[in-house]
Amino acid sequence: MLVISSLVIGAAVAQDAFAVSAMYGTRDRTKRFFPAFAAAFTFALFQLFMPVLGWSVGQAGSRAVGSLGNIIAFFILSFIGIKMMIDSKKGIENNSIAFNIRSLILMAFATSIDAMTIGITLPVTAGADSFPKLMLCACIIGAVTFIICFTGYIIGRRISTLKPSLAQVIGGAVLVAIGIKTLLVS
Repeated sequence: MLVISSLVIGAAVAQDAFAVSAMYGTRDRTKRFFPAFAAAFTFALFQLFMPVLGWSVGQAGSRAVGSLGNIIAFFILSFIGIKMMIDSKKGIENNSIAFNIRSLILMAFATSIDAMTIGITLPVTAGADSFPKLMLCACIIGAVTFIICFTGYIIGRRISTLKPSLAQVIGGAVLVAIGIKTLLVS
């Protein structure tokens, strides 16, 4: 049950990160391996550690993190999404805002807040009632996220050849939609 539940949870919590990875792929003009790997690795790392943090908070008995985390994610995702859409209208070239590690870390944090709230429920949903089981579950979630995000980044590269400004508007709209979904889930 632990492995199958972890695979399903990993695929579910990685969807936001997939969308953002695809957005980063649309901005990549280098077509090199490292940016795709770095983005996927960063998202996977956050998706791996945030359930551990959520599990720890859950073990301490706090449930307040979930609603506050969703509000924070909403503002971060919406701000970046709206900025992307405005920048596309101004004609800012995609490669002028290319791969930026600071924004990547911020996006990885914002998209992994749901993984932290999932971490609170892992003892019930996945059977991760001990630390070793939690770490196995978190590693599976991280691995699934890596695969999904790497794929998303590559898909984003393919889409960006159509029309870069349109891809940037779509990417921004997706981020805003994810932010709204995150807020409504709370």
